[in-house]
Amino acid sequence: MRVAIFTDNDFSKVNGVTTTLKAVLEHAPRDLDLRIYTCDTVNIATGEYLSLRAPGMGIPFYREMQIYAPPLGRLLRHAMADGVEVVHLTTPGPVGLAGVWVARRLALPLIGSFHTDLAAYASMLSGSPWLGRLMQQYMRWPYGRCERILAPSQATRELLVRAGVNAERIEIWRRGVSADRFSPSRRSDALREQWGVSGRRPAVLYVGRLSREKDLDVLQPLSRHLEYAGLPHRLVLVGDGPMRRELEQSCPDAVFTGTLPPEGVATAMASADIFVFPSRTDTAGNVVLEAQASGLPVIVSRSGGPQENLQPGESGFTCDGVLEFARRTAQLLRHEARRRQFSAAARAYALTRSWDAALEPLFRAYAAASNVTVNVPVPSMTPVAHES
Repeated sequence: MRVAIFTDNDFSKVNGVTTTLKAVLEHAPRDLDLRIYTCDTVNIATGEYLSLRAPGMGIPFYREMQIYAPPLGRLLRHAMADGVEVVHLTTPGPVGLAGVWVARRLALPLIGSFHTDLAAYASMLSGSPWLGRLMQQYMRWPYGRCERILAPSQATRELLVRAGVNAERIEIWRRGVSADRFSPSRRSDALREQWGVSGRRPAVLYVGRLSREKDLDVLQPLSRHLEYAGLPHRLVLVGDGPMRRELEQSCPDAVFTGTLPPEGVATAMASADIFVFPSRTDTAGNVVLEAQASGLPVIVSRSGGPQENLQPGESGFTCDGVLEFARRTAQLLRHEARRRQFSAAARAYALTRSWDAALEPLFRAYAAASNVTVNVPVPSMTPVAHES
């Protein structure tokens, strides 16, 4: 079966969507022929990835991120030549809308996966709740044309239902993690020395966009509370974005690495001691699973999807507000033995969240949409690797 996956996230971007789509390609069964359809500043055509050159523009309120005006005729011709049987919509931007159009022109089944709460982003970045509500109404249009919609968490499913999407069409497609790529074995003493951290001064890590929708206003007061409590630490922020300059001013002692390649992110995670992810808007939070696979206790918001990707009280904590984030972080900084217990539990939990298991609902949705039998392997529920 041939599936065209339309996305506004070309693979030059590093985010949860591209991480997920790369895993989809890597773990697809042999009888699924998948191809990414996207646009960028360059033409790239491989068996699994098609990117057409197109004019781009910055996203309002986030000019660092580009979207592109897709060449509809060329995309349609490629879909016809590829013999596409199912169209998969992953984003409601211009390329995603092109996918909806192609599916309609070719009378193909259309399924959707929801990755980003753009309504919350629009509201937070613009400061206008009205604009957020308008974005919420807009997203009902492309997703309302999908036969099935795959949400990455129960929290996201409930968000879609509140937005007016038919609940009967929504099912859960959780995320996975590669426990080989993200592993405690990647820990680097040299990197820790470069950061100026040690057993006496642990590294508190954040990985992701440095942008207001990630609720990063928590970090400066969190660090201040830890200092008042007499707990040495150093914030390490991996990523970039429009909030970086503000954070550099408010957290002058923090380490800012900028955007790192995937291997660099894996090394940074393994070299830290605690992972903090305060975002209330993330629908999944792939990085939360990656941090646990790297052996890090995780502290995340009690709102949104990331809270569903840990074992509260065992591999991490869920929090609401700065004071609770500070209290939980302080507990792990004070008690090294407990931190080690959480670290081991985090790694063990991540080993149960393989991509093979996570992707099964997606591949079955492809099969159901086309009425074709797909040989989806039954994933093992036991870890694929064991720690000594």
